[in-house]
Amino acid sequence: MDAVLQDLRQAARILAKSPGFTAIAVLSLGLGIGANTTIFSLLNAIFLRPLPVQDPDRVVAVFTSDFSGPPFGGSSYPDYLDFRTKTDAFAGLAAYTVAPMSLSDGPRTDRVFGELVTANYFAVAGIQPSRGRTFRPVEDERPDAAPAIMVSDGLWRRRFGADPTLVGRDVILNGHPFTVVGIAPPGFTGMMRGLSVDLWVPMTMAGAIPSSDRLDGRGNRWLLLLGRLKPGLTAAAAEAQLAVLAAQLQRAYPDNWTDVKEKCRVITVVPESRARLFPAARGAVLGFLALLLTVVGLVLLMACTNVAGLLLARATARRREIAVRLSLGASRGRIIRQLLTESLVLSLLAAILGIAVASWATDLLVAFRPPVPIPVALDLRLDLRVLGFTLLVSILTGLVFGLAPALQASRPELLPALKDGSAAGERAASRWSPRRLLVVAQMAMSLVLLIGAGLFLQSLGNAHRIDLGFDRANLLLLSLDVRLNGYDEPRGRLLYEQLLERANALPGVRSASLATEVPLGLGGTRRGIWVEGYEARSGEDMGVHTNTVGPDYFRTMGIRLVRGRDFAASDTAFARRYWPDQDPIGRHVRLGDESGTPAQVVGVVQDGKYVTLGEDPKPFFYVPFLQRYESGATLHVRTAGDPRGLAEGMRQEVRALDPSLPVFDEKTMTDHLGVSLLPARLAASVLGLFGVVALILAAVGIYGVMNQVVRQRTRELGVRVALGARPADLLSMVLGQSMRVAVAGLAIGLLAALGLSRLVASLLYGIGATDPATFVAIPALLAAVAMLASYVPARWAMRVDPMVALR
Repeated sequence: MDAVLQDLRQAARILAKSPGFTAIAVLSLGLGIGANTTIFSLLNAIFLRPLPVQDPDRVVAVFTSDFSGPPFGGSSYPDYLDFRTKTDAFAGLAAYTVAPMSLSDGPRTDRVFGELVTANYFAVAGIQPSRGRTFRPVEDERPDAAPAIMVSDGLWRRRFGADPTLVGRDVILNGHPFTVVGIAPPGFTGMMRGLSVDLWVPMTMAGAIPSSDRLDGRGNRWLLLLGRLKPGLTAAAAEAQLAVLAAQLQRAYPDNWTDVKEKCRVITVVPESRARLFPAARGAVLGFLALLLTVVGLVLLMACTNVAGLLLARATARRREIAVRLSLGASRGRIIRQLLTESLVLSLLAAILGIAVASWATDLLVAFRPPVPIPVALDLRLDLRVLGFTLLVSILTGLVFGLAPALQASRPELLPALKDGSAAGERAASRWSPRRLLVVAQMAMSLVLLIGAGLFLQSLGNAHRIDLGFDRANLLLLSLDVRLNGYDEPRGRLLYEQLLERANALPGVRSASLATEVPLGLGGTRRGIWVEGYEARSGEDMGVHTNTVGPDYFRTMGIRLVRGRDFAASDTAFARRYWPDQDPIGRHVRLGDESGTPAQVVGVVQDGKYVTLGEDPKPFFYVPFLQRYESGATLHVRTAGDPRGLAEGMRQEVRALDPSLPVFDEKTMTDHLGVSLLPARLAASVLGLFGVVALILAAVGIYGVMNQVVRQRTRELGVRVALGARPADLLSMVLGQSMRVAVAGLAIGLLAALGLSRLVASLLYGIGATDPATFVAIPALLAAVAMLASYVPARWAMRVDPMVALR
């Protein structure tokens, strides 16, 4: 321990004597460690931190496979009751789903997100309220029981000013009075990771359920299930029990329990550790986080190479000191330990700076509001897991950038080093030294990051030029859901008709219409169909994306009518797939199976983009809002100028019809399309930012190497000048040496970029993963930067005085 303390004191003294070097090294490493800590905080918040439940090892999620095959589908309420009562695998099984709701307290009405839950939801999760109580069994059994709700701690503080008398008071929810019976503990925002809900309502309460048949219909798979295993039982054992029950349910209800492949639906039991994020989205989110971790890892490696280069330069300057230590009996291991201690002190100082950087960056992430219509919330606090990761990264960083310089510095040629080391320095300058190899690595990593940024930037430009099938300019979107205020169908139809009349009468409005879906949103609506004259193949998925739209929708959206009359019920991709080389006008489509109500095709419109920007043309059909009423709709308003200027006027028209009706998700179509562009924009921003940092680090590295090389070869350069070498010869020699280093790094970087770019090909629009222009322009830019970085040392070499150099 005394030896360790001695090494630490010596390291502190040496670093304090070189404040410039110490500051540069700590800053470089601190930024790299901070970036890695920030991305790890995201990973920790999404995947590693357990759900806010008691004894998470016994908590599971239960899914029923979808009709078309995917395993992680929802469950119906009758199936939930069977799962709970006909198996003995669970100490408790609860059901829940997320739903938007209208909350009123006095004159103010807000649209909030809540969870419809069974009464045992909080008991299964092991959640205790901070005030009041949770739900009683009777509130889950009788729809006519006293309506009760629980609110989140955040809503209690934000909306009600942390009023201690809120418990026991009534509020208006979806037009019905509900009594607040409890307040959830701080930090609890529901069971869906990343989604923040503000209140909880018993599932059977009148006014909170979208339609009463959702509780009775075995085919309405709208619920997520949360279970607590009995002690000693595993998820696999519970799944085996449920498989037996699934077979029984298929025999009893073949229509509801047989999938598209004529097989029994599958029940999957997922442990809490794998259910923290919805399993279907797990792969995509993990892939994106892996990309971010790769990027920040490369930046940290570049910072390490720069600091390693600085340490190599310091080792050259300390050659005599180390030679004296060795001559006086110090072992090589003792020298290496001392130098590694200095490196670890640097990395620990950088870790402190990195934690400060990560704290600032996570605050920015928490404040960031992505353009999505749901409340997003992640707990990005720096907990012990994150701090442990930072400590581990800092230690590994210290070893990575400190080991090579320590090994090289610990074996100097003693006699030349004791004589000031000039000859050794000149011989070292002519070889591919470790510092030059580090610059090669920097160049390679810079090229990978910059090529990635270049591809994504071009992809973003292409995304803005993609033909969406509609005109995105001057389009205002406002969403309403009249069901949340207790409207029945006649009242809802009347309100929407009056709203369209008022919207079309506003100055600056060219046309207005309604639709239940906005293109390129969060998934859209799919319905099973039967198509007249089309024989479905065995196992073919007949689910097709659809939209329910109002009068003048296609004129408002700028969608071109191809055939027939306005208000189409299909698009051209639909017609090409189901009626190739035939006239679709007058044909019929039925929603559901052949027994459904027929709908006649009256028109065909151009193909568009419906779910993602990169999708190929897909079948899509429209149904008229006048024939198929929906309580929730988005008002589409085509304006003559900036649509934001009409937003307040539209809100006033809604208030004139119903002051208590909340308007939500107000935005322009351009803002809405930001949802589809968000992954590519984030990737371009991250890669571009870190690519520029990497470029700067590479330029500094090349300058440092060539400056060291030139200084070490001062005597040689003087001899060359004395023997007749011209300044241009020295300039050419130095630039040639530096460009050999740069070209080696570019070659390695190109090979790496060719391989890695294929991993992000699915996120690119209108550009290949090996775009020739990008793979030529970026290396040319880096080569120019390398040339510029080595020009200053080369100019110094041209001005070497031979007499001074020879002395």
